[in-house]
Amino acid sequence: MKQFLLSGLSIIVLFACGEKRDIEKEKAASRQAAQDVVMESGGEFDPIADPNAKPGGTYTTWGSSFPKSLNMWLDYNSFSKQITELLFEPLATLHSTENNPVGILAESWEISDDKMTYTFKINDQATWSDGKPITAEDVQFYYDVIMDPKNLTSLFRVDLKRFERPEVIDEKTIRFSAVKHHWSNFWTACGMVALPRHIWKNVDFNEQNFEFPVVCGAYTLKEVKKNRFIELERRNDWWGRIKKYNQYKYNFQTIKYKFMEDRNKALEAFKTQVFDAYAVYTSSIWMTKTNFDAVKKGWVVRQNIYNKEPKGYQGMAINLRRDKFRDVRVRRALCYLLNRKLMNEKLMYNQYFLLNSFYPDLYPDNINPDVPVTPYDPDKARALLKEAGWVVDDNGLLVKDGKPFDITFITFSVDHRHLNIYLEDLKQVGFVPKIEQLSLSSLRKRLDKHDFDMYWIAWGASRLRDPEASWSSATAMDIATNNIPGVRDSIVDSIIEVQKTEFSLDKRIELLKQLDKRLNEIVPYVLLWQSDKHRMLYWNKFGTPEYVFDKFNNEDIIPIYWWYDAGKDKALQEAVKNDASLESPGGDIHYAE
Repeated sequence: MKQFLLSGLSIIVLFACGEKRDIEKEKAASRQAAQDVVMESGGEFDPIADPNAKPGGTYTTWGSSFPKSLNMWLDYNSFSKQITELLFEPLATLHSTENNPVGILAESWEISDDKMTYTFKINDQATWSDGKPITAEDVQFYYDVIMDPKNLTSLFRVDLKRFERPEVIDEKTIRFSAVKHHWSNFWTACGMVALPRHIWKNVDFNEQNFEFPVVCGAYTLKEVKKNRFIELERRNDWWGRIKKYNQYKYNFQTIKYKFMEDRNKALEAFKTQVFDAYAVYTSSIWMTKTNFDAVKKGWVVRQNIYNKEPKGYQGMAINLRRDKFRDVRVRRALCYLLNRKLMNEKLMYNQYFLLNSFYPDLYPDNINPDVPVTPYDPDKARALLKEAGWVVDDNGLLVKDGKPFDITFITFSVDHRHLNIYLEDLKQVGFVPKIEQLSLSSLRKRLDKHDFDMYWIAWGASRLRDPEASWSSATAMDIATNNIPGVRDSIVDSIIEVQKTEFSLDKRIELLKQLDKRLNEIVPYVLLWQSDKHRMLYWNKFGTPEYVFDKFNNEDIIPIYWWYDAGKDKALQEAVKNDASLESPGGDIHYAE
């Protein structure tokens, strides 16, 4: 056997050059074949995608910390989600600019009159990367995998448990039957994914982290080097290229994520073209470190991008389970003592707007017109605390029934600049505040057990909002709940119940506005601030959609819509070599309807 291996190695060495030329010819032929694919006759083009887009090239971006898994069903975060969605496809998704479904794996579907049953027909052309057809059994297998209690997929079981096990009607048809009414049932069914049953039926799903030998999406996983990089390769044999909605998308031949934990070091690496793009999430970095020479010469594009991405909120959750916080006047006083205007000016270069809503993007300019923006007002705070029975003793401390009002802020962040300002203002009116620094694992345990006073947290948002997990009384005492403050309010519950069976998105938005009004009345959070834009740096060698991003997303869409422009890259490298300036498309970008 050893002799055979040595002979094989000799043959590889002797004919390496000839083999390389053949492989290059095959790749070229494959790329040409990908361009000659026959599109489906029905459907529509994605209005965000640009017909000028060309396939090819490499996109290299910063990946922050190396992930513990690329399998989003085992480790759900924005990075694993982005990777998984490039490898696997759902039955349908939301349209890029309208609130309508678009078939991906599914070519059609039917909804029963009572909106409890959904029947999907999988596209006859849909195949796995090994050439085998994608079947209804593959979608049923996804349900079985997620619902298996042995698998670490509990987050996804929350929605799937509203369904019976899907019924396979025939090879390409699958039916979902809901066990209770809810507007999100249809969208949950749309989000069902095909997993390769013929590959994974006898494996431990919990071990499927960095190897995905068979996929159905636009990309395949090419190489993983732990703590260094992850590389994806464009599939020229991807069945999805027949779909009009996929045209002019997924253009990069290679997508490479390089990992570097320190954000500032990543910016310095970006300046040397280690990374092609860099999203800036810290206002001080944007204002003080991004007007470097390459930006001034047009080599790097610096842009504020405004679109319609759903905006979440951030604030300091108040633990309503504790007696000292149950009086709403106390919670209002805590809001009046937060000097947000000063923090925005002093620490954040006025780059943020002050929140007065838990759903800011539902309103013009992200401000709820029916709710005042809470100002910094220590005198109002003192008056409210006095009404609530808290008096200042001879030592200048707020006391009630002989007990001082102490507040502990738990955090894992090492940056306490904002909290320190808040603590000083709390002390001025008699509170006894302190910061408790914890490890991330210890902090999560404390939150899970509701063992905290106040905690600063930022929440994201989606186009399809379901407020139940965050605000329902039924979730207030759950371990590891999203209802961190422990809201238990009958008016909130009644609004949540009504929205469950409201299938009109516009009407649900009106219900969310009612919910927003009630949340502002009961004050479960001391609201902070939010950004109304995306801050981007990227090397001037790419083609982009008209508004750089799409209507509802952030830089995560770059692998979907951008493309490598060889002409721009040549001009860029010549400009860098000759220390010359380039024309730059820099400046603010505003998505227009």
